[in-house]
Amino acid sequence: MSREEEHVKKRILKAAKTLTALKGFEATTVREICTKADANLSLVSYYYGGKEHVFESMLDAFILIGTASEVLASRQPEPVAGVCTMVREILSFHRYDPEISRIIHQELTRETPRTEIVRARVMPGWLLMRRYLEEGRTLGEFHFRSLDMVLVQAMGSILFGGVRSGLPVKQENLDEEAQLGDVLNFILGGIGYTGEARFAGEPIIPGLVPTCAQQHVEESGMAGREPQS
Repeated sequence: MSREEEHVKKRILKAAKTLTALKGFEATTVREICTKADANLSLVSYYYGGKEHVFESMLDAFILIGTASEVLASRQPEPVAGVCTMVREILSFHRYDPEISRIIHQELTRETPRTEIVRARVMPGWLLMRRYLEEGRTLGEFHFRSLDMVLVQAMGSILFGGVRSGLPVKQENLDEEAQLGDVLNFILGGIGYTGEARFAGEPIIPGLVPTCAQQHVEESGMAGREPQS
């Protein structure tokens, strides 16, 4: 794939993400995506086969939760570090890309035809958090009754806590460290942990941001013709 093709595909995915976050999938047209991406209308069909596949490719390029979960699992943290690190990484994911976070919220809360597609891409983080909570309770680090209830509340607060709710709340401009501290206090208190927060190594998401998007463009490339943008 030529450098120009890579640039065009990146622009298409970024335009689709911005418009879908703003208007929703159904209200976003291929023409609008191509106009915003400054790309020929035919390129969506050429590269992706239609708007639905643009959506899936956009999710693969920008939802980093699955990859981050693999990295975290490979570090084999104990439960407290696992929970704290998962919270840190999802908050970092929100800060890196509030648009894709809003799309996740749209699709998971509305039960659309695309909900299962989105759910599959966040499920690795969900299952890993469940494992850390269960292990922590077994070890006596965490104290709660219902594993699934705690999981829903914990993951809901960090997955959707940074997404606009429509409620009349005052936006406070907390720095990243302060926000993480507040959310961890809330989560750890809710699971009955009274010790200090600890983490499994250095942050993961910042190192994935350029790598995942570029890798996806390369893997989804087409050999042969080089259409004009």
